[in-house]
Amino acid sequence: MLIPDIRLSEETFAARHRTLRVVLTMLFPVLVGMAAFRDRIYGLLQQPHAGHTHGEVIVWVLVAATGVCAGMAGLVRSRRGGSLVVSLGLLLGSAALVHAGGGLTDLHFGFFVVLGLISLYQEWLTLVLSVGLVTVHHILVGSVVPGLVFSDPLAWQHPVFFALLHAVFVLAMCAVQLAYWRFTREAQVEMYTVQEQAAEQLRRREERYRALVQDSCDVINVMDRDGVIESVSPAVHAVMGYLPEDLVGTSYYGLIHPDDVMAFQGFQDVGSAAQRAEVRTRHADGSWHWHDVTWRDLTGHPAVGGIVVSHRDVTERREFQDLLQHEAAHDVLTGLANRGALLKALDRALATLPAGGCLAVLFIDLNDFKPINDTLGHEAGDNLLIAVANTLQRSVLGSDTVGRLGGDEFAVVLGDITSQNNAVAVATRILGGLAEPVTLAGTTIRCTASIGIAVTGPGGAGTDQLLQRADAAMYHAKRAKDTGWAVYRDDIVNVNLSHAGSKVR
Repeated sequence: MLIPDIRLSEETFAARHRTLRVVLTMLFPVLVGMAAFRDRIYGLLQQPHAGHTHGEVIVWVLVAATGVCAGMAGLVRSRRGGSLVVSLGLLLGSAALVHAGGGLTDLHFGFFVVLGLISLYQEWLTLVLSVGLVTVHHILVGSVVPGLVFSDPLAWQHPVFFALLHAVFVLAMCAVQLAYWRFTREAQVEMYTVQEQAAEQLRRREERYRALVQDSCDVINVMDRDGVIESVSPAVHAVMGYLPEDLVGTSYYGLIHPDDVMAFQGFQDVGSAAQRAEVRTRHADGSWHWHDVTWRDLTGHPAVGGIVVSHRDVTERREFQDLLQHEAAHDVLTGLANRGALLKALDRALATLPAGGCLAVLFIDLNDFKPINDTLGHEAGDNLLIAVANTLQRSVLGSDTVGRLGGDEFAVVLGDITSQNNAVAVATRILGGLAEPVTLAGTTIRCTASIGIAVTGPGGAGTDQLLQRADAAMYHAKRAKDTGWAVYRDDIVNVNLSHAGSKVR
């Protein structure tokens, strides 16, 4: 990783430069006042050489030079030139301050204050200028007019030594500043490195998330609480046939089957907890597909600010499950309810039978089915069973249940009927339908059957007992061979109700 240039930014430099220019500008009138009342200041400080002609000239020259630098600071446009002019002005002003005070030792601290201010530029050249100017100034002025620079008589005798001694301290101050800059730079580099690493991690996470969303087989969209789609992943084209831009700004609920919308909207009441459901969604071709939908309300999340819905097409799985459920409850050959499903339907009918109502079970057995199966073949026998199943379904109401118990045995559960006459009418209709000629394997035959009828009311016989009664009645009808049907009674099986079926159900 490249280490960036950690010099002050243009904004930071400009702010510090303006501050130092203000300090320099405010220093100039102070120096003018001190130079004008120099004699009084000398008197108050009891400094010698107060009236030295050369000293007065030097003070005014330095004050004037400070003023010139203050004026030029606003004219110089370059960064380095501006910092050098201001630094020079502050250093000259510090020298004038010392001279105006008769070289008082305490006033030399002004140089260190100025060095602290100059170091705000973080420029090596200004520090070099500071060391060089202090050294040259103290040697030259200290040699010509020692009283202007040093208040100690010993220094008057050895001005060069004391000038170099002052320069050493100034140099030490500069070294402190350099060490501070180094530590600052190291801290800045470390902070920059951490920021770069954090930014790189964030960038990688964003790229990973974007790749996951872009390449995911699941459709992921974000919508507001009104259901308006704000964004949607590209997978929507492969899964639902839409282009993402076609859906943005539209209502997501418009894609949901009307019968599933209410349940889907109910997810809004569960907060941010993830919810899951299977709903039907409209494909671009107009067909309805089953989708496994996961919904999570993240409207309060600052990075999301919406409801996140992801879903995948599960139509094939749903159809396969429906097929398995259908096969588990239906006869494979005829499509009728199998024995288990028929018994459950009878249980439900008995449980929901209203007061005063009754229901009936018809047990149907084909006559002479085995010879037909053996003579014409099993395929013809299967076709006959299918034809019988169709006849049974046409002969009853849609609310009634028709089932195959096995082999050539069938059963019908007639729901809420008014009397056994209704059951007899259905049995008669079934026998009439079965009497229609059927062509099997090139041979036309007429199928006959024997039907046993068991009727019960609320609180009567149970499921197994009703089937047993209907079975017994069926065997009686098969032996009687007159009407083709028989109604079960406790004492006998009634076969003399040839006119009972006159009331059609």
